[in-house]
Amino acid sequence: MKTKSRNFGNFFVRVGAGFLAFWLLMMGAFSLLLGQQRAQLMMADIEDYAGRFLGNYAKYMLDSKEQDTDDPVELRKGLKQSIFELNTPEAQIIETAITDQSGNVLQSNRWWLKLKDDADTEYETDMDGQPQNVYEAIIIGSGVTELGKPIPNMSFEAWVDDDQAYLKSVTVRPNKVVDGEWVPTGEVNTVECAYDADKMSNLPLKTLTMSRMALPGWSENWTAKQTAACMASPARKELRAWAENPSRAGGGESIVRPWLVRQCQRTMKYCDYVDGGYVMMSFAAEGCPLKACLPILVPAGVLSLILAMLCAIILSCALLRVWRKQERVERVRRETTAALAHELKTPLSVLSATAELLGDNLAPEKQAHYLGVIQQQAQRMDGSVRQMLELSRLETGAKALRRTAFSLAELAQERLQAALPTDSTIHTEFAAQGEYEVNADRALLTRALDALLENAVQHTSEGGCITVHLADGVLSVTNTGDAIPADALPRLWEAYYQADPSRSAKGDGLGLSIAKTVFDLHGFTCGAENTEIGPKFWFRFADK
Repeated sequence: MKTKSRNFGNFFVRVGAGFLAFWLLMMGAFSLLLGQQRAQLMMADIEDYAGRFLGNYAKYMLDSKEQDTDDPVELRKGLKQSIFELNTPEAQIIETAITDQSGNVLQSNRWWLKLKDDADTEYETDMDGQPQNVYEAIIIGSGVTELGKPIPNMSFEAWVDDDQAYLKSVTVRPNKVVDGEWVPTGEVNTVECAYDADKMSNLPLKTLTMSRMALPGWSENWTAKQTAACMASPARKELRAWAENPSRAGGGESIVRPWLVRQCQRTMKYCDYVDGGYVMMSFAAEGCPLKACLPILVPAGVLSLILAMLCAIILSCALLRVWRKQERVERVRRETTAALAHELKTPLSVLSATAELLGDNLAPEKQAHYLGVIQQQAQRMDGSVRQMLELSRLETGAKALRRTAFSLAELAQERLQAALPTDSTIHTEFAAQGEYEVNADRALLTRALDALLENAVQHTSEGGCITVHLADGVLSVTNTGDAIPADALPRLWEAYYQADPSRSAKGDGLGLSIAKTVFDLHGFTCGAENTEIGPKFWFRFADK
C-alpha cells in the first residue's frame, strides 16, 4: 500500500491554518476587551467634560442678578446667542445643548454666523447641513486655521427674512496688506450653498458681510479641511439631534451602533429666568474605541501573528520528522519482509531438496554430506534474519548509542586481523598517523568496520591486498581488484544492492547498508570511490 507523500508545505498549511484561526479568535477577544476598556475611558472623558462645562457656565445661568438685565426674555436671548468654545477630542465628536423644562433649545453648539448689510442690520444664519466646501471656504476666509496669513475679503449672497439669512453663495477673495490697507490678490473663489433657490425666490436677495461666527469643535491643531469635514459629517448632525432632544434617550444611556454614542445629562435647578426653574444640559459624543486602540492592536497583532507562525513552523517541522520516522519504519518493514522472503527462498529450496534426498537409502558418507548442507543453509538463514533485524533496529532508532572514548586505530587493527580466514593468502596493510581517540558506540562501530572489511575480503582475489589507513580524520579500506562501475557507486550503500550479482552467494547485501546506518547515527560521512589499486570505502569521523 502506497503512503501519501508529505512535505513541509503540507503540514504547514494545515498547522498554520489552525494557528491562524486561533490567532483570529484571540485577537478578536482581545480587541473586544480593549475596545470596552477604551469605551469606558471615553465615557469618563465625557463625564469629566460635562462637569467642567457646568462649572464654567453655572454662575452665568443660575444668577440672573449678575446679568445686564433682569428681563427673562432678554436673558434667554442672551443665553441662546452665547458661544460655546468646545475643543473636540481626537477620537470623539461632542455635541452640547441646553434646554428648558419644556424642551425648548436655549442654546446648542450649532455652527452659525452673524451677517450684516451696508446699514449694519444683523442677520443670523444657521450653518447646519451645509456642504463641506462651504464650511472650508468660510474657515479659510476667516483666517481661523490660517494663522499668520492675510485675511481674505469675504462676502455672502443670501436671502433675508426679518433677522434670518439663508445663504446662496460665499465669495472669498484673498487679500494682503499694502501700506496699511487691504489689497485684493489672487483668484476669487465662489462656493454655492445648500439652500434651494426656488423656495427662497419670494425673499429679497442681499450681499452681506460677516460680523460674528460661532465655531464649535474647533482645535488650533486642526486644518481648515479637518474642521470642515467634522462640521459637515452626518454623524455630527445626528449627535446634535440627540443633544437637542434629550428625551430620545435617558440620561447616561449608551446607544450601540457601528460607533459609540454616549449621552449624559446634567440638571441645573434654581435657574430663576427660565420656565420651571431649571435647565437641562445634554452631551452627546461619538467615538470609535477600536480606532483609538489601533496603536496598541496593530503592533500586538503583528507580533502575535509572527509568534503564531513561528510556532506553526516549529510544530510543522516536528510533525514532519515524526511522519518521516514512521514512514521510514513502514518502509523498512516492507523491505525487510520482501528481502526476507527473497533471502530465505534459496536456502529453503536447498533444504527441501536435500531433505528429499535423505529419504532415499544413501551411503553414510552421503548422508553426512547432505546433513552438512542442511546445517550450512540453516546457518545462512539464521545469519540473514539476524542481519535484517539488526538493520531494522538501527534504521528505526530502536537501538540507542552508547558512546565511550576509545582508540580507533587500535580497533581498526584488531578487526583487520580478525577479518581474514586462517588459510587465506590475502595480504593486509595497516597505517595510522596517531591513535585517533573517538567518542562513539564501540559495538556498533565494530560492526560497521567488520562490514567494510568483509566486503573487501569478498571482492579480493587470493594473493591480493587489503589496506586500512587512518589520516586527517578519515578511515579508509582499500582492496585490490576490479573497479566498481561508475553507475553503481552511489547505490553501494543501499540494502540488498550488489554491483556484481554473480557474487551474491558471498553475501546478503546488507553489510554496507548496516555500516552506513551506523555512520549516520554517529554523524559521520561516508563514501566509495575507485583508486589505481582498487575500490576504496571510507568514512570521516573527525574534522581535520
